[in-house]
Amino acid sequence: MESSSTSTCPSHRNGGGLEIPRRLCHCGSTVRIFTSRTQQNPRRRFLRCPGRCGERCDCFKWVDQFGCNRAGMMIPGVMVHLNQLEGQHRLLETEINRLRKENSRLLESFVHLQAANKALPYKFKLVLICAIVCLSALVWYM
Repeated sequence: MESSSTSTCPSHRNGGGLEIPRRLCHCGSTVRIFTSRTQQNPRRRFLRCPGRCGERCDCFKWVDQFGCNRAGMMIPGVMVHLNQLEGQHRLLETEINRLRKENSRLLESFVHLQAANKALPYKFKLVLICAIVCLSALVWYM
């Protein structure tokens, strides 16, 4: 589906180290590099015209060559496994966040109970003193 009216300009390197020629589409737009996310061509780079005014023309060309047949058979399975692992990762992140909130709540409860525990001996002494005074008064009056 590549247009025959594309013209090459000086090339540039993309992030993956591939040398990609700058091309102009027959509509005058500079083609852009995209990455395929399909199971048939996962992560393959291709050139496509973004088109003018939001209209996309039919300019298209793969930048890299697809790997050997074995890679073509294995990559879709690897992509499925990767998607499953990403789903598990999201679930684990959700669980971690839930556990962090629970930990924070328990820590607040612990601090509250610790403060109550520190006050307990003083209250206990006060009750003990009151009991001694009451017993002393009873003994005095008997």
